Amino acid sequence: MSKRIMLTGASGLIGKEVAKGLVAAGHDVVATDLVKDDLSPAQKFVVGDLVSADFISQLDFRCDAIVHLGSIPRPGIASDETVLHNNVIGTYHVFASAVENNVPLVIYASSLSIYGMAWSGPWTSPDYVPVDEKHPLHHFESYALSKEVNERSADMWANRSETVFVGFRFPHTHTNLEFTEMAKRMREGDKATLQQGAKIFWAYLDLRDAVQGILTVLEKGGQGSKTYNFAAPDTYAHRPTREMMAEFHPTSKIASMISGYDSIIDCSEWLSTYGYKPQYLLKPENQ
Repeated sequence: MSKRIMLTGASGLIGKEVAKGLVAAGHDVVATDLVKDDLSPAQKFVVGDLVSADFISQLDFRCDAIVHLGSIPRPGIASDETVLHNNVIGTYHVFASAVENNVPLVIYASSLSIYGMAWSGPWTSPDYVPVDEKHPLHHFESYALSKEVNERSADMWANRSETVFVGFRFPHTHTNLEFTEMAKRMREGDKATLQQGAKIFWAYLDLRDAVQGILTVLEKGGQGSKTYNFAAPDTYAHRPTREMMAEFHPTSKIASMISGYDSIIDCSEWLSTYGYKPQYLLKPENQ
């Protein structure tokens, strides 16, 4: 059934693909971002800053769902303070407006960066793997912190309203070509890629699977406020997971279930609730 969807961050890497996927699925999309995507298929595109209360007040929140992807996508683009302020206040405005206007469902982007390892200054390792949603959070910068604040904000708004909030803890999300190239550089021994891969758990998600995950939540809905790990079931590493863990994360406790090229991200809660398993995986010859 066609729904009216507000999409924030519609000019971003994930946002562009989500806009296409929503329209292809028959939904009526109102898109917004700081910069307009002239190629967006959205029926309406509004340019503005989610941090601005004046801009938020001009948006029409009469919709069936909000897909909130609008944020600074990683640390290092701006100061710690700017990242925190932008990502937290913009999200707060969207969540508050959703509740005020009785929007039934908000789907939003959290990140696996919330666990703290991806952008830490000192080398850090998971306490245990696979990493589930209960794993302790060890923040070293404000991007990870902003994701935790936004998840707690979703909890608060769900407590005081009927709006459902569903968050995705996304890994590095990009095209199959991007991950194939990363896997190739790892096989060739590129030190920077090896280090980066270990810090982000060798986890990945094809953009097409990100779209399908969001469409699945739009179809099935949810209850209260819940955030899920959502990543491919394998890695783009060039060697089996246990070998990579022994080299880069020897202090992490490894569950016996890990074998082959298994991801160290536990997505079982997502799978048991929504059932969609990422389909666009790297081929064995690319590992």
